[in-house]
Amino acid sequence: MSSRVGPWPPHRTRLACALVLSVLLILSACVPASPSSPAAARLAHYVARVQIACPNGEVRNGSGVVISANGDIATAYHLVEPAEHMASCTVRVGIGARLNEDVPLTYEAFLAARDPAMDLAILSIRQQPTNPPLPTPLPYAPLATTPPRVGEMVHVLGFPALAEGLLAYDSDTVLSLGSCDTAESCWLLTEAFASWGSSGGPVFNEQGELVGIVLGQRAARLRGIEQRITAVRPYPPLLPLLASIETTSTALVEVTPAAPTILQVDEWQVKIVGPLGVNWRVEPSTAGGADTIITTLPPGSVLHVIPPGKWQGWWATVDNRGRMGWVKERTERTTLVQPYMTPVTSRLTPGERAVVTCLTQAPCALPVYSPGYTGEDALLGSLAGGTLVTVLEPPVWVDGLIWWRVGNETIEGWLPEVTAEGYRLLSPLPSIPLVEP
Repeated sequence: MSSRVGPWPPHRTRLACALVLSVLLILSACVPASPSSPAAARLAHYVARVQIACPNGEVRNGSGVVISANGDIATAYHLVEPAEHMASCTVRVGIGARLNEDVPLTYEAFLAARDPAMDLAILSIRQQPTNPPLPTPLPYAPLATTPPRVGEMVHVLGFPALAEGLLAYDSDTVLSLGSCDTAESCWLLTEAFASWGSSGGPVFNEQGELVGIVLGQRAARLRGIEQRITAVRPYPPLLPLLASIETTSTALVEVTPAAPTILQVDEWQVKIVGPLGVNWRVEPSTAGGADTIITTLPPGSVLHVIPPGKWQGWWATVDNRGRMGWVKERTERTTLVQPYMTPVTSRLTPGERAVVTCLTQAPCALPVYSPGYTGEDALLGSLAGGTLVTVLEPPVWVDGLIWWRVGNETIEGWLPEVTAEGYRLLSPLPSIPLVEP
């Protein structure tokens, strides 16, 4: 049989190019962003590599975060669940991680506590006689003093399968978060990349504090594009688990947590006002008919908005269970949804620096002469995302918004902290300490 070497058919060439581009995009998400790499390198000290190997041949690889100087490691329960049901499974962890480096699985661990409803667990590497001595002092992640806000940056670290066991890092903004008053409503969503293997890994705020644990990814169609959203469990449900193992016992402890700390929800929402309710759909279109309807939401229902929110007359939203979908703003005759802002508690302080953190394309912040004055003749100029400003005086409350007078060397004027459309324009200046622990 003769063979013939020649150019690929055009459709195969296009397919190959698409595959190469997809791989490059995926791998690029695993590379630390250079502006934040010093902070990411410091946060890497807290990250743990986790592996569960069982006699039946099942092996699970994932991530965790050191949360005590004694060697307690928080992770996702679904990762370590086999260790509960099969006593002969071996749990090993590696600590002292560095970005883009492999971490040896040096320590044996046991399942010390778990909360299946919250999908959280704590492993412990203390009191294991076969383990080498722990580093002294053992660096561990500080817990956040306040919950994150929609629009603020978070940092995700873990050992994604695509990185072949290397510690990877990515950062992006908080899209939405729940109230955390029940297991179903206790979540945070971000576009920061976290693929398979990152489950159980930590999520930090701009101050380098632990705000949550990676649970996995969800598919979503935002702004007309299919995207992967990282689902995170905020840290408060970890507190009763950690308290339960501050003893000398090595027995497994199951805790029914008390009411978790309620996280402040200060994001934009929409309320269903259509007299017959509204169909909540998986895509921003009615072309798919009934097949694209998730459910019909009754009047009065409230949904969280995923910034930037509105796209071609539809709103990207998420409910208290973390499910994502789309609602149409209005028909030709009827308004179906309207904005619904929750109370805002500001973190800005007069005399301190702040950063412009809007999610729209630059220039995105438009200072005005006086708070609440939105006419075109009131505009003083524009500020791009990332611009540093000084907060000049205490805030005022106008039209349901908090306004601040801010300025830098080129412009001075009033900005709302969060706009009526739900965009966060001002946030405290990030302060991740860059000194090695």
